[in-house]
Amino acid sequence: MSRKLILGLIFLCCILCMSSVCASEITNETTINQTHVDLLLQENDFDIIDDEAPDVPDLVVNDTMYVDSDNIGDFFVDGALQSKYANKTLVFSGKMENFGKLVVGIDNVTLKGTGSNLKNVVFDVSGKNVTLDGFSMELDSSFPDNDGAAIQVSSDNVNLYNLNINYVVPTNVEAYGIFGVSSQRNPLRFLRIINSTINFEGHNDNAPVYNCGIKLLNCHDALIKNNTIITSLPLRDVNFGAHGATLDSDYVMSVGMEGCRNFTFTGNTIISEVNKRPVSNYPTLDGILISQSDNSLICNNSIYMSDFETKPGLDNYLYGIDIYALENLTVTKNDINIVTTGGKLAAGTAYPIQVTGPIDRVNITDNDLYSFSNGPNIGIYSQNYYGATALSITNNRINVTGLAGVHEWALVAGIESQDSNSIIRNNTIEVHSVGNVDINDNIYGVSYRQHTAGNHTFDIQNNTVFSDGFYSVSILDSVDSTIANNLLVSFNEKASNSNNGYNYGSMASHRGDEFYNNRVIRYNDYFASINNEIDGGEEFSYDDPTNDKGLTNEIDGNSIGSKDDRKSYNYNPLIPGSSNKGKDTHQNDGDTGKDDSKDNNGNGDGVGPHGGSGNSSGKFISLSDLLSEYMDSNTDNGGKANSTQRYDGSRSNVRSNNTDSTPSDAGSDALSSESESQSEVAATAGFSGKSSVSKAFELEDLTKNQAFIPSVIAVLIILMLLVVGYRRRNSKFD
Repeated sequence: MSRKLILGLIFLCCILCMSSVCASEITNETTINQTHVDLLLQENDFDIIDDEAPDVPDLVVNDTMYVDSDNIGDFFVDGALQSKYANKTLVFSGKMENFGKLVVGIDNVTLKGTGSNLKNVVFDVSGKNVTLDGFSMELDSSFPDNDGAAIQVSSDNVNLYNLNINYVVPTNVEAYGIFGVSSQRNPLRFLRIINSTINFEGHNDNAPVYNCGIKLLNCHDALIKNNTIITSLPLRDVNFGAHGATLDSDYVMSVGMEGCRNFTFTGNTIISEVNKRPVSNYPTLDGILISQSDNSLICNNSIYMSDFETKPGLDNYLYGIDIYALENLTVTKNDINIVTTGGKLAAGTAYPIQVTGPIDRVNITDNDLYSFSNGPNIGIYSQNYYGATALSITNNRINVTGLAGVHEWALVAGIESQDSNSIIRNNTIEVHSVGNVDINDNIYGVSYRQHTAGNHTFDIQNNTVFSDGFYSVSILDSVDSTIANNLLVSFNEKASNSNNGYNYGSMASHRGDEFYNNRVIRYNDYFASINNEIDGGEEFSYDDPTNDKGLTNEIDGNSIGSKDDRKSYNYNPLIPGSSNKGKDTHQNDGDTGKDDSKDNNGNGDGVGPHGGSGNSSGKFISLSDLLSEYMDSNTDNGGKANSTQRYDGSRSNVRSNNTDSTPSDAGSDALSSESESQSEVAATAGFSGKSSVSKAFELEDLTKNQAFIPSVIAVLIILMLLVVGYRRRNSKFD
């Protein structure tokens, strides 16, 4: 019975030992697997996200709806957005083609088009507080049911953000990129067009229809900011009315605004080119046309216009900013460039800025204006034909080239001011003619050359004019005007520094005027006066030199010997490196080994002709050889560093620093060896970073496996004691 009890205890201990081992292994395996998961999540930066919105188009998540080509009919019934989607956000995705006009007539809705591409799909926005954001639109059809517009707006607080509109308009149809329209009695307010791109190509060559990138009619407090508007348009006639031009007068323009009080047009880029010149009386294109829009600002814009369809000898009429019938407008810090091959004598224009009355309190300041044509040309043209004009033109930089002549329309000027009252100060103007200039040709910095009715009062002061002509200022008639301190720098060889730079014609045409100090200076004298400090001789003085140190130029030759012991050279000692020219730097045993690095006094300072260090043999070392020797001396036994080696300048492969030969293979091999060694180090470093995870597992595995060893040892000791006790008991029985 005792023997059976002991055997049972032994069996029970074995079972307990095996259970402990299994439990430890399971625990270790579970811990290792969890550690693997944790490290993988850390290494790949995975985030476990609970999807709030599965990709189900008609599911509402936080008032956001998902629209694609398959379910768009659920949102837009007969093309109109249903009213139940007010106060929602609709997210468009995927490609949508030929759905025509989508009407957004409900308030407080946001449509987002990021990730979508609309082909021949347009919007009519008549609801308030609507936002269109991030749509990409491709159009090549006409949309008469939307007034030809890619986006038409007729309500307040509409935001058009981050749009990309590409519109190639069919021939002779009306079209707009963005068309904001309302009535004078009930204008829309707070339209915002921001960070968008409009590529607009119009072809209304022969039909009385409008093609325009952006057209706004009665849109108060509009903001047009940081957009790029690229247009390609034909030249068209202008329909002037009894009171001048209006927005409906021009059939083609990049941007047009009328009745838009308090608008801001800032930070935009306009690129406009002519794609065709149909036969017409006055083929015209506007960059920006502004009419009847008071209290507004045009600033920090870049406008580039070009017409290479019109050839020299044909007239064309280009205007960067065309302003009509308004009050209180500021045009500042704009960069306007117009270039055309068109123009002929006394016909054509390429004006960066044109102003037509009636206007008041227009301030044109601090702009950069450039224009080139082969006809009449003016930087800023202002006239009171349709009503009185009062404006200031200050601190502008104007550069104009055209064709000047004796006819009053053959005018090239920085500023032509046919105004009732104008202030023109502190402008820098450069004017040139593409033809030769005579004294009677009309080329001026500032002028009133073409007669208009009424009295004209001018304040023209402190302007600097660089010109091919003879006058800085020319005025037909004036009342109570001041023309003073204007400088003409003339490139014309016939100009004289003694001339008066103000051409006033007949004194009978001027009443109550004051004019003075309008100088003329030839351009070479002007630049000499700038680049040189000349006092005119007033402070010139000369004192005879005195020998206050007892110096003499007498030479005592008694100590000069007759022996000619001067050192002779077969090279020029003043030219570095010439001592080795033609030498074989690998000298034979019979060579003298003379150190050419010594100076003229025979002092060997060990410095080569280019400042490089010499060596013990007196030979010169090039930088490439020095690098090669250094690499050879620091690599040994398969690339191992030998810090005890030093450079030995007497090695046979040392070459002169005056050679053009390539470095030896030894240097290349050393560099290659070093590169391979570095690659191995880099590879080892990269591998160690990846293997650190497995090493960490091994260490943790070892530590945790050791946790159950004491329990196994204890069980074995118990078994041994039981066996020993059992044998001793048997021996006692025996």
